[in-house]
Amino acid sequence: MAGPAPADPTAVLQPLLGQPYRDDGVDDPAGRHTLFANPGATFQTPGYNCSGFVTTASRALLRRPLPLEAVKRDRKGDSGPDSPRGEDWDFGYDLVCNVTEGLPRRVLVPGGPAGDPAGFDAAGQRGFPLHDAAAWRAALAGLRPGEMALAALSKNIKGRLYYYHVALVVRDASGRALFYHATPGRGVHRLEISAPAGMAALRQEFAETRFGDKWVLLVAFVPPRP
Repeated sequence: MAGPAPADPTAVLQPLLGQPYRDDGVDDPAGRHTLFANPGATFQTPGYNCSGFVTTASRALLRRPLPLEAVKRDRKGDSGPDSPRGEDWDFGYDLVCNVTEGLPRRVLVPGGPAGDPAGFDAAGQRGFPLHDAAAWRAALAGLRPGEMALAALSKNIKGRLYYYHVALVVRDASGRALFYHATPGRGVHRLEISAPAGMAALRQEFAETRFGDKWVLLVAFVPPRP
């Protein structure tokens, strides 16, 4: 995307709202609708899973090519098919770090920022409980003007940790905090998490607690200047 970024990132994200969910769906740097696991596949219409939406949206917001192999790189070589923690257990964490590689970034947690996520053990620093509205308010208070954040959600399944969902958080021109993501059934949509109703809707979307509490790792970053 050429030219300066608009002051309101929602203008960039608007064309993606309402796009349907597609398992493993993503766009490549040329704008072709394809799949993470099979980049040779081509679809005539767009469709995104959560990772595909974050990749495609970040490519537009950051004006970076974000090749698919680079975005899904296993940063520490610890999540392959023979990993004791399970295959792709930290896929969401890796994706968030890969998308923001080289940008000023830090983890947002209640009480203040916690440093660059690339230096963390993904199993040890998971952010804060997803359903804790007060923790959300405290963490979002650290989001500075001009910054955005990527969110990596994690949960334990049968004793194994998985970073299973990712999302994008931006502020619009009026200061509202908006949570953008893609889910089955709803496709790409957003929630105004700076408003009580929006936070309640977020909690409802992730209300299932069969595997215990979900956590969210928020990574704030500074988009590059045009």
